[in-house]
Amino acid sequence: MAESGTNGINGTNGHATPSPAAAAYPATDSPIGNIASLHNKVALITGGSSGLGRAIAQAYAAAGAYIVSADLQEQPPRAPVVEAALNSDVKSGASVPATDLDFSTPTVELVNRRWPARAEDASANASGGVKGEREKRAVFVKADVTNEDSVENMVKTAVETYGRLDIMVNCAGISAESQHRSSTGSLARIHETPVSILDASLAVNVRGVWLGTKHAVRQFLAQDPSPTSTSRGWIINLASILASTGLTGASSYCASKGAVLNLTRATALEYAADKIHINAIQPGFTDTHFLETLYATAPGGREGAGKHLNVLHPWGRTGRAEDIARVAVFLAGEGVSWVTGSSIVVDGGYLAQ
Repeated sequence: MAESGTNGINGTNGHATPSPAAAAYPATDSPIGNIASLHNKVALITGGSSGLGRAIAQAYAAAGAYIVSADLQEQPPRAPVVEAALNSDVKSGASVPATDLDFSTPTVELVNRRWPARAEDASANASGGVKGEREKRAVFVKADVTNEDSVENMVKTAVETYGRLDIMVNCAGISAESQHRSSTGSLARIHETPVSILDASLAVNVRGVWLGTKHAVRQFLAQDPSPTSTSRGWIINLASILASTGLTGASSYCASKGAVLNLTRATALEYAADKIHINAIQPGFTDTHFLETLYATAPGGREGAGKHLNVLHPWGRTGRAEDIARVAVFLAGEGVSWVTGSSIVVDGGYLAQ
């Protein structure tokens, strides 16, 4: 995902490699701190088995965090068209991290293999009076973000496993319209769309974020602030460029992501006094399984759709998961000490037009 041959996730020339233990969390005397370090923080990521959630889990682990990946299933869903597209990009000379070309290893297994837990972290954890084990860098918990008991349980799992919760990433989402077409096979407009599409979009994309925020905040308020910060917690919500603009055939998705953006603002105001950062990311069209149906059904397939999407983004290409993951690292670190209620657009210039 790095465009030139440097800096994949802790890697060079497009190949991800674990950082040496001594250099994984560099100390700094910079007046702005180490804004790329999430050392010893505990992050809960919904939708962690695939797409952006999978990339964020890897980026957080590379930055020193411990990961709880929450999803309906641990195995990544296959996206053969997107997989073929990324492999084709590599053959054409694009720099794509090796982690993005592994489409079958479960996220938690991948993270634990590449960024294993450090004994020093367990010692520091114990000396700080924090309960919880640090034997594994990442664990998986089965979760349905539309179900409150399930959401409460995934937060409980994070605390029971690692002793606390520092970061909540509400990443689970669906594009319900992508599975629905009009009677002529074209994108369905709202009068051709069953209300079940709206219900599904709102249940996952809005209710899921609302519940994730609710139970993460409850935990943040119940525990001491982060040992290395005066902040009590960080919440990152995955919205979309379609929170700020429309798209034919995506009315419920646009509505749901617009709701995520304003939910981010409202809750940021509610908890600013508690020093809880709540921000959002608005990705552009990104090569994950979300684009699988589009690529598979568009005239000209991925090549035709890809060329069209490339033109829509002034940067000249669609996004890659790591583009968004890098921003998610920033939003969970020291760099946002005075940032809340904001959204960062990561779209190759799409919304600037």
